[in-house]
This record gives sequence, C-alpha cells and structure tokens, in this order.
Amino acid sequence: MNKLSKVVLGGVGLAGVGTAAGVLRLLGGTLVEGLRSAPVAPDEPDAALATPAAAPRRAHVHTADGAELNVLTYPADDPDDSSDIVVFVHGWTCSTVYWNPQVNHLLGKRTLVTYDQRGHGESRMGRARPTPAVLAQDLESVLAATVPVGRKAVLVGHSLGGITVQAWADQHADEVNERVSAVVLQSTAVTNVIGRHKLFDENRPAYTKPFERMTGVLFVSAPAPLPPAPQTPQIVRQITMAPTTRGAHVAFVEDMVKSCSPIARGLLGHGMVGFDVSTGTTALTVPTTVIVGTEDRLLPPVHSHEIAALLDQAGALRRLVILDDIGHMLSVEASEAFNEVLDEAIGLHIDPAPAAEKAPAKKAAAKKTAAKKAPAKKTPAKKTAAKKTAAKKTAAKKTAAKKAPAKAPATAAPPTPPAAPESDGGVAPTTGS
Repeated sequence: MNKLSKVVLGGVGLAGVGTAAGVLRLLGGTLVEGLRSAPVAPDEPDAALATPAAAPRRAHVHTADGAELNVLTYPADDPDDSSDIVVFVHGWTCSTVYWNPQVNHLLGKRTLVTYDQRGHGESRMGRARPTPAVLAQDLESVLAATVPVGRKAVLVGHSLGGITVQAWADQHADEVNERVSAVVLQSTAVTNVIGRHKLFDENRPAYTKPFERMTGVLFVSAPAPLPPAPQTPQIVRQITMAPTTRGAHVAFVEDMVKSCSPIARGLLGHGMVGFDVSTGTTALTVPTTVIVGTEDRLLPPVHSHEIAALLDQAGALRRLVILDDIGHMLSVEASEAFNEVLDEAIGLHIDPAPAAEKAPAKKAAAKKTAAKKAPAKKTPAKKTAAKKTAAKKTAAKKTAAKKAPAKAPATAAPPTPPAAPESDGGVAPTTGS
C-alpha cells in the first residue's frame, strides 16, 4: 500500500469517527434531555381515551400492491342519517386508537371511519415503498369502500395522516369539491420535516451541524424498538408531547407507539424524507382548519403557518388555531379543545360569529391550553361575497374596522406567507413523504 492510499484510508477512518461522534452527540442530547426531565406523575385514567363503547363494523380493504387495511366504521344512531361521513387518518407510529377521544365524543352523532395506515395497528404492509403518494392511494381505497356515491366526507388528518390527506387532494384535485365538505389538518406539514424539527438540544456544539440531517433521517428510519426502561415514558413525552402532559396521556401514547412494528416505523419514516405536497395543499378547495400546539417538537408551528398561508391564498382556510402548551399528540393532550374545532368542521354547534370574535377554545382537562386564532380577514370561517367584488370587499373592511373589539383575540396568528418550498436536502421534491 503506497503512502497516498494510507493517507486516504486514514482520512476516511477519521471521517467515519467524526460522523459517528456527531450523530451520537445529537441523539444522545435528545435522550439525555428526556432522562433529565421530570418523572411522569401518576395519574387517574382519562375516560376520553377509553375504547369506544359501541363495537364498530370491521372491514379489510386490499390494495393493488398487496397491503391489507384494517378499517373500522361506527354508524350514526339514526339509520336515515345522510350527513357527511367523518374519516380519520392517523399519523406515524399511531393507530386507530389515536382517535378514541374523537370517536367517543362523536359516537352516534355521525358516521365515523378510522383505519390503520399500512404497517400500523392491524393493517399489513404492501410491496410498494410507503411514500405519501402511496398512502394517498390507500386513503382513496378506504374512501371508495366507506363513503357511498353521493355522500361527502370530512377528512381529519394528524401528522403523517395530514400529509396523506394533502397528497390525496393532489391526486384527486378535480374531485375534492364533489367528495369532501371540509378538512382538519392537525400537527402536520407540507415539506421538510427533517430540516425543521426541534428535537435536538438547543445548546448543541457547532461541530454537530453537518450531521443534523443525517441524524434526522436515522431517527425516523431506524427500525429500533423502544427500550422497556423505567425512563421510557419521559423519553416518549420529550419527543412527542408537552412537558406538562398528563401521566394518563403519556402512558396512552407510549403503549400506542410501542405497539407499532419497528420495521413499519422505519419504512414509513424513511418515506417522509424529501417530499413536497404543496400542490395538494392548494388543491384543498373546501373549508380547511389548521391546528397545532406550541410545544410540538416533531412538526413545529412553522409548518402549520406554511399550510395556512397556502390555503389562505387558495381561499380555503377556515382558520388557524394554535394551542398553548400542547405537543404533537394534540387531540390526545387537548381533546376537548380539538373536539370543539372538529364540531365546527362537521357542522355541530356552529357559532355564526367571525373567527376572530370567538372566545378561545375551552381548556382541556388538566391542561392550560388557549386557542390562538388568526384575524378574521386572514382566517374567515367561510369565504363570503366580500371577495367577489371590489365594492363589497371595501364595505366588508369598513365593517370589520367598526366592529373591532376593545380586547384583542387571544393571539393573532396570521398565516406566514410561504417561501419557496424547501426539500429535505438533496432529494427532489415529490408527492409523498
């Protein structure tokens, strides 16, 4: 071996050591932060999280690539009910049980559909790489099997489920208005989930910067099981929930995440690398509510602001809601506040007042959660005739100015104008992640 070869091999070895050190420092910092956090306090069970009292109709929907989707339908009490069917799409590492608080809240009032994303819960993984484009095809299969022709759906997506909904809209842009009446996007994103998370230690050393993307990809795609350690609840809370989350909610999420197959978690996690569903976001031409918690470290509020801005430009934003002191598992952590938003989307207990004049969403039990709402001109409940003519728009603005209340809304959260979509570093944006 000549001298040059030895130098090259030595450099490669040092680079490998440096990379390993950077990755370990980033992952270790997150774990240490979780381990140093306050222990999860003992807690009484939360009835909202219980298995729904009524047994659902169960079906297995098969896809072209061999996936088998576990689909649950909870019929409305009224056999003649013809209202819109509410279809829930859960996120990464979750399952149908994630929606227990919402199913319990709406049981009997509407027909409800939940399903396990491929590889999650009781659904089987197919042969295709599970990108959002493939998950959108799965959603279409579920809609075809559960929503009769002539009826519409309300689509409710959390995290990867919200990405799935946007990807579905991209594939069915010309059918959205005919088949969907409203959408709720909870704690989700349009693109760049690897580059915007807040999982790493804020005080991390500068030398770890080049390894952040690599570590993020490793975090979502490594098929490593969760360790059965006493500190695991603290780590789960650190990554997915707010620091003040109730113990019952942490235990519920821990059990759900542990039940997810590590292989499925890694495959779907890797599918979130390098995607862009912004064309699907703008294809959502029906009233769409965007909701997120301030303590979401996996998909921070910057993502929801981006979605809201795109929807606002398309004239489809119902409103943007931001809940204080709530993490990524929002509809578990703040089920009461989320259920109020859901009621509005499906037409239960509609408040005719403009969004900015409404009182903040009711605080969830044992949580300090305030709903931050965008100003009415940015997040109207519905697009009114004010946008149809210049004269009417002027009149609407004058009226809004006169009606300005003495007290400002809880927090003005106008949509941030979207910048050019960022990809996850070197991967061409595609419909899917």
